[in-house]
Amino acid sequence: MAQRCCTSWTYRSSRCFDPVRIERAKYDSRVPIATHLFTEDPNRPALVLVHGLGSAGNIWKTLIADLTAHFSVIAVDLPGHGVAEIHEGEAVDPQSLARAIVKTVSAEHNFSEMHVAGNSLGGWIALEMGAVAPEKVKSVTALAPAGLWHQVPTSKLPPSFFDARILAKISQHFMKLAYNLPPLKAIGYKKITHLWRELSFESCRDSVLAMANSKGYMPLWRGLRGRKFESHVPPEVKVSIIFGDYDLTLPEEVAQEKSVAPRHSHWVVVENCAHVIMWNYPKLTVDFIKRTALAIS
Repeated sequence: MAQRCCTSWTYRSSRCFDPVRIERAKYDSRVPIATHLFTEDPNRPALVLVHGLGSAGNIWKTLIADLTAHFSVIAVDLPGHGVAEIHEGEAVDPQSLARAIVKTVSAEHNFSEMHVAGNSLGGWIALEMGAVAPEKVKSVTALAPAGLWHQVPTSKLPPSFFDARILAKISQHFMKLAYNLPPLKAIGYKKITHLWRELSFESCRDSVLAMANSKGYMPLWRGLRGRKFESHVPPEVKVSIIFGDYDLTLPEEVAQEKSVAPRHSHWVVVENCAHVIMWNYPKLTVDFIKRTALAIS
């Protein structure tokens, strides 16, 4: 077992998010991916977790304890997010990020096969991973994935720019006050989840700091702007796509086009659930991942 790695990552503060090893990618320096390894059990299949735009690997923290009972878990930080660096001019479109994650995980952790789960942009990247490396990626659990647009986004700024990005940069300096003021909390989270009142301070703090400090926020937005998921995922890669029926970030009429998704996808809609499914229902999210990954014949 590798020694626990100390890090200057100021928002890795929860005992639930405590990796045994943190790697800043050396394999592909053009697209730096940071990985957080939680278990190194050769008898357990590898599971790679991919976060969304303006987030970080610690968004999965409430799932880690349950997932490590079944998988060797690796949470990634995308370029310019969490502890991952970002370099000017590197390719950060979803397909390039998918290739970089597969290469990094394979090289740094010596996994020849892996399962993948991702949320939002991370869900799109997870689908691309199944397309670019079907010999390595055995299943994809896409939680409210981006990329399944009816019309591709073309705006220069992400829809969340003002009520998430700007607010995070301001409120990071007085988070306890902002958390305890319902109008401010609503501005930051009402579009993400209708259950925003129930979000813990820890979840809000982590997401605010991740968003406020994500240097890759605009570069990754530019990388996805004008694109949609168009890749072919072979049928041998099992795919589950899960949306909440109350997803205001990627609503059905805008971003849930089934004809864009892999034809063999198992499509699920969760009642009374919003965009960040693991915030609303962490146990159910673990169950979706397990059923997708471990039910392979």
